[in-house]
Amino acid sequence: MTKYLFGLAWFVVVTIQLSAQTTPAPKTNPKDQQQYVWIAPGSFDMGCSEGVKNCAADESPVHRVTISKGFWMAQAPVTVAAWKRYGKATLPDVDEFGRKINQGAGDDNEPVVSVTWEEARAFCSSAGMRLPTEAEWEYAARAGTKTSAYEWLDNIAWYANNSGKKPIDSVEVYGLDSSGFRKKLFRNGNRPHPVKMKTANAWSLYDMVGNVWEWTADYYAPDYYLKSPGTDPAGPANGAQRVLRGGAWNSVQTNVRVSYRLTNPPGDRVNSFGFRCVGDLP
Repeated sequence: MTKYLFGLAWFVVVTIQLSAQTTPAPKTNPKDQQQYVWIAPGSFDMGCSEGVKNCAADESPVHRVTISKGFWMAQAPVTVAAWKRYGKATLPDVDEFGRKINQGAGDDNEPVVSVTWEEARAFCSSAGMRLPTEAEWEYAARAGTKTSAYEWLDNIAWYANNSGKKPIDSVEVYGLDSSGFRKKLFRNGNRPHPVKMKTANAWSLYDMVGNVWEWTADYYAPDYYLKSPGTDPAGPANGAQRVLRGGAWNSVQTNVRVSYRLTNPPGDRVNSFGFRCVGDLP
């Protein structure tokens, strides 16, 4: 009996040690002082999620993708505090409606917004990191799930329905007056919220959907999924627009899902555009 218990204890200890070796503990990047988590390599079905009927054409066809190398990913979008430490570019303090954003908002835990693609790329480079590819982003956001979001949306995301003073039905409000939608959100106090206030996904990533759209490294092509490689796709070789993922504080509910692809010129400065970095850490 004693021998059996000793053997069982040894098995448990070894199992725990192997598990710890398989999933490294989160790390703080000394260059940007942000927390990063390890995303192990693996495969997933990229594109329109199971059960979603309103996918755009550029979310198809669903195709199997392998991420061959693991990477470290910031646990949350880049914050005002991290940008202040960076100190190499000044972002707007207010948006076109007079909404206070970035340093003007007075909360260092809010994500930075109105960041251009090049500014995001430069920040990540200064931190020894890079922007994620579309495939890396979706793989990390799904965290092994196949649905449009990894949990009930209100639990994990700030979006137009819940990011203001009063809850709204964003689909209905937008449908009734699409041209006045942004002004109605302003009047309702909708805005970015501090990071890590909602539930993380299974890989300890926060705000992967909602709060801010996140720039990815990829150029955009509407038919890219028809011809993208099955391993480590990096997007088209060139293009006029870059891809953003995840939805934001001002997004209607139907666009806040892991497969939705937003595209914009890389020089656009929009009050819901942010980013997070990925890469290697020592």
